[in-house]
Amino acid sequence: MTNLTERFVIGRIGKPRGLKGELRVFPLTDEIERFQNLKSCYLEDQQENILAELQIAKCRIVHDQVSIIFKNYDTRDLAEKLKNQFISVARSEAIVLSEDEYFVADLIGCEVYDQNKGYLGIVSQIQKNSANDVVIVCKSGEKDLLYPNLRNIVQQVDLAQGRIDVLLPPGLYEIYR
Repeated sequence: MTNLTERFVIGRIGKPRGLKGELRVFPLTDEIERFQNLKSCYLEDQQENILAELQIAKCRIVHDQVSIIFKNYDTRDLAEKLKNQFISVARSEAIVLSEDEYFVADLIGCEVYDQNKGYLGIVSQIQKNSANDVVIVCKSGEKDLLYPNLRNIVQQVDLAQGRIDVLLPPGLYEIYR
């Protein structure tokens, strides 16, 4: 069984815009609209340590770009200190998923089994790419195996059991192992 993620990173803070503490935020979520109703969030560093809980004074979305002003960070100098940090929300604040959907972050720690090759290893990381996410599977003493997180490859995800069943395309396994 895998431990489900407690928080989800939804954005990376960019540089300030203007003099009143407005910050550009680069969304790391498919649901950019989720920022509009956000009242608070966590500030995290690159190691996922919570640095602070921040209250949102103002948020706007223009042409798929997010800008946020945090309470008590209402000058450019104060806002500059938040640059390159991450914004996360608690699982309870996450978007509601349908029955056949899952959060990609919850895949980390799951065991992966291929229908033909058997046990492949444990998901260690998910890389976001422009075309699709790439799942990185590690197994002690072997090279990491990468596969695209696509419906025709991923046959079943059972988060309760911490198991992912896949059907790797011909030749993919042999590239890595």
